[in-house]
Amino acid sequence: MSDSAADYAISKIAVSVIIPCYNQGEFVLEAIASVESCQDAVYEILIVNDGSTSRVTQKVLTYLQEKGYQVIDQSNQGLAAARNTGIQKAQGRYILPLDADNRIKPAYITDAVAILDEHPEVGVVYGNAELFGEKTGVVEVPDFDINRLVAGNYIDACAVFRRTVWQDCGGYDSKIPQKLGYEDWDFWLGVAEKGWQFHHISDVMYEYRFRTNSMVSACNIPQNRRELFRYICTKHIGLYTTNFANIFAQKECERLEEQEKTEELATTLNKTAVKLEVLRSQLETVETELQVFRARVQETEALDPKAKIAALEEEIQDLQEQLGRSQGEKQSLGSQIQDLQQQLAQSRADFEVQREEAVRSQQCHHQELEQTRTQMQAQLDELTHQSQQQIAQLQAEWEGQLLERDRLYHQLQSQILQTQATLEQAQLEIAAMHTSKFWKLRAQWFKLKQAFRMTNPVKG
Repeated sequence: MSDSAADYAISKIAVSVIIPCYNQGEFVLEAIASVESCQDAVYEILIVNDGSTSRVTQKVLTYLQEKGYQVIDQSNQGLAAARNTGIQKAQGRYILPLDADNRIKPAYITDAVAILDEHPEVGVVYGNAELFGEKTGVVEVPDFDINRLVAGNYIDACAVFRRTVWQDCGGYDSKIPQKLGYEDWDFWLGVAEKGWQFHHISDVMYEYRFRTNSMVSACNIPQNRRELFRYICTKHIGLYTTNFANIFAQKECERLEEQEKTEELATTLNKTAVKLEVLRSQLETVETELQVFRARVQETEALDPKAKIAALEEEIQDLQEQLGRSQGEKQSLGSQIQDLQQQLAQSRADFEVQREEAVRSQQCHHQELEQTRTQMQAQLDELTHQSQQQIAQLQAEWEGQLLERDRLYHQLQSQILQTQATLEQAQLEIAAMHTSKFWKLRAQWFKLKQAFRMTNPVKG
């Protein structure tokens, strides 16, 4: 046994936590703190500086080195190579990769160690995730299913696995095209090919920082995704050949479910559009009534009682002039003037009462119409917003469905071409074998052997 193997055998470290870091110095201290929240001293932390260039990250890593943390420096080689570097230096029998911007729960290490120690057939232990950052919520992943795994990865890299598993698979693949990602998915497929079992802990074991500009976003570009799927499917063609029927059946089922969902959304969208048109019609009716009401208000405001009052005052003035011209008619005119003054006062009072009632009625009606218009406008805005969201969601789901259908078509076409090439190669080899000199000599040998047996029968 070598010195390194002996050290590994007697080491008290159960889990080596590998933290690759490339320009994420503002997060790495949180990751380390989450590991150190584990009360059992059965772990070590190795930080791999994958050629970081930011000054903040360099200062943080220098600070960690001064505090006694293991920081391994290397040129920028990508996530897969950084993890491999850390695992090569690790002393633990179990490995836990932790991205520099994520965090783990305190019980993850101890629970995983207990499971792996008790079940030697289990090679990987993984749990559920809790999102934080730009998006929050709990992500509950399913139990292990090889048919689900070959269709797409659902097990995050933040899982605990045996060091021997990593050795069996030859480590993480650092030759993935353009270092786009999916090295964890490729690694899990390799683990499954080696016959190791997976154990799912149905509790939140780690926290995943959701960022829109993360490395995963590059994998979702259609061209990159096609290249990655082609590379991984070709590398693990044995798994895909064995599980092809299940993969195809599952994809067809998912396609039909998405189609039904799309049809339901289209129906809901049509109903919403009809309701929207009804509300628009009602709103137009209310606006028409409001315009009529405003016209009436303008007409009412145009009716000024001062004109009638001015006419009565002019008539009184004429009567007073007549009174001055004829003293004999003074008493009669005085009576007429008194009557006209009373009529004038009554007219003023009536006009004021009518005006106040008209103003109150106009104000109430105006408030009711404005309130109705505001409510309908709010409903219209809400339905318009919902419709736009549903249309955007429907379009995104439809584009995703088209992308998945194209990917499956190209995948099937690639497998058919590979199978045809293999069959043609086998047929050529058989034909060549039949026409070879060895085959002809072999046939002549069997004829001579048969003739020899006939001429020299074996005696009982």
